[in-house]
Amino acid sequence: MRILVRTSKLAIWARRLALFAAALILISAGLHYFGQITADVFEISLAIGTVCGALAFLIGIAAYVRLWFTGDRGWGPASVGFFLGLVCLAPAGMALTLSEIYPSTADVTTALVDPPQLVEARPNESEIDSETVLASFPNLITRIYQLPPETLFSLGQSLARANGWEILSSTPPTETSTGQLNALRHSLLGFENEIAFRVAPNPIGALIDLRAASLHPVYHDLGDNGRAIEAFLLALDDRVSTYIQNNMAQPVPDQLPVPQTELAPGEETDAQ
Repeated sequence: MRILVRTSKLAIWARRLALFAAALILISAGLHYFGQITADVFEISLAIGTVCGALAFLIGIAAYVRLWFTGDRGWGPASVGFFLGLVCLAPAGMALTLSEIYPSTADVTTALVDPPQLVEARPNESEIDSETVLASFPNLITRIYQLPPETLFSLGQSLARANGWEILSSTPPTETSTGQLNALRHSLLGFENEIAFRVAPNPIGALIDLRAASLHPVYHDLGDNGRAIEAFLLALDDRVSTYIQNNMAQPVPDQLPVPQTELAPGEETDAQ
């Protein structure tokens, strides 16, 4: 008598859902990064992919249990559904972790009273506690450097270009006027953020303030803007230090030789 061994339908569906979820997340992420779909469409696709990944993960567990007791085939498809579904849950898990670690910095600045003006981004209406932001990002404070405003602006602009930011507008400062630069930054997942920095003259040199805002209103940016401008300020500190060392450090003059004077006749004998 031949025993019929069947392939578990749970295992098959676990694999199907996992493959669909992975394809949906990867394709939508790529399209969003290259600007082919809007942020809203990407977020909906990411949510659907996450739900399908969770279902694949749970159905994969159910398939394991059924295969253990029935002896049916399907361990391979069940494993694909289980592990690939778990991978599809990673973005959601990372987002939850970052939202617990960082406060929202959807619109964050180092100048709370008079922040730099935005060109394309709309000010975020959600309330952001400045003390909480400063506790998570202690380097988000106004910088004052002993440099001419034009030099500081040039260093900041070159750093923005080195970061791959798209310059939207640029108005250099003078010794008596303020200058500002606005740039567009793309995050790793393709979300657009506007970065603005303002350089103003100061009695001891120049000061710089920054502002970062999500181009489209979001409830929580997972601290992305805060990390971006904090990294910018730290890199600017290094560039300013290097500039001062290379261009403004005064060399120590060599010791000048002692001038020789001619001795009158008879003085040489006395000196000896």
